[in-house]
Amino acid sequence: MHEKLLSLPETLEILPAHFAGSACGAGMSGKPSSTLAFEKRWNGVLSLSEDQFVRTIGEGMPPKPAGLEAILRFNQGRAP
Repeated sequence: MHEKLLSLPETLEILPAHFAGSACGAGMSGKPSSTLAFEKRWNGVLSLSEDQFVRTIGEGMPPKPAGLEAILRFNQGRAP
């Protein structure tokens, strides 16, 4: 994350794939988009070590919704 994502231009626009209020978007902001500069300044998990990041993000993670694998195959163009 630090080497590949956080080294990109700070003007990079970020459009979330999930949204606040969804099971996948727990704890997310309600903003429809952001920039890398904004996230570096205000998103505390971006300054964590890799181990701390994994532990923090994984805490309280709900189980995958039923049918997720089929949805992923469809989105990837691999649906039967």
